[in-house]
Amino acid sequence: MGEIVAAVFTTHVPRLMITDPQARLAYMGKNVTTFYDAMEQIESERLGKLNFDTYALIDTHWFSTLAYILNANERLCGIYTSDEIPQMIHELPYDYLGDAELARAVEAVARERGVRVTAAPYPHLPIHYPTLNVMHYFNPKGRRRVLSISVCQTASIENDMAFGEVLAAAIRSTDRRVVLVAAGGLSHRFWDYDHVLERASASADDISAPGNRIYDERMMEWFRAGRHDCVLDAAADYRAKCSPEGRFSHYLIMAGAMGGREWNWRGEQFGRYEAAIGTGQAIFFFGPDKSDAESPAAVGGLP
Repeated sequence: MGEIVAAVFTTHVPRLMITDPQARLAYMGKNVTTFYDAMEQIESERLGKLNFDTYALIDTHWFSTLAYILNANERLCGIYTSDEIPQMIHELPYDYLGDAELARAVEAVARERGVRVTAAPYPHLPIHYPTLNVMHYFNPKGRRRVLSISVCQTASIENDMAFGEVLAAAIRSTDRRVVLVAAGGLSHRFWDYDHVLERASASADDISAPGNRIYDERMMEWFRAGRHDCVLDAAADYRAKCSPEGRFSHYLIMAGAMGGREWNWRGEQFGRYEAAIGTGQAIFFFGPDKSDAESPAAVGGLP
């Protein structure tokens, strides 16, 4: 029986792909992001030591409309240039094994449960940079399979949670060991055109609104404490007030897969909480406590 061995909430910001130190300084000034080191650290100290087959990555730049879509190709390969910010991500070669089997299993479980999911096997289905940027760091040798998953822009919080439950049930129906990745940010309001470049540092002082920073920090406190019940209770208000990236669907799908309000894994933060041209960004690794890992039920109630 398959299982989810860990979960990661992570930034995917384009600046991750600025490789030249001088170019980083030119763009961000003295407050250069800590994420370069943090992404490598989480891979070497946590992910690289785990026994698993597949990254199931929820991509907040892949917006679907009628259903949740999974890339069901056996291989994901090509050369990518971002149409949003080509000066940072261009001519990027990528080559990963896909996970068509798991994609089809998710589609089958969804059909049984009345959740609309499409496992799309089309060879020219685009790959978006949240998938590629994160895999560049988390899957540097391409040893793990990659299942890229859309967020559905017409879905409710309840829909996202239900899809997460489908995803977990499908994983259990296979022999796959999976790390879930919620690839997206926290609050997501950019600075306007006239100020965006002068506010491009990684300093949290460059978050676009004080209220967004306060709410992000509250969410991160709950991440650290494993209080996913509190995050879920606040999710509708957070979406309305802070416009989190992807409508917060990356987190909601992940939480649904991990047991919803019963999920209590604590988040370990890598790098700082940072701004990216006004948006809030962070990286958290969620793994079971030793007491949880030794128990038949990895996800339990809060004490």
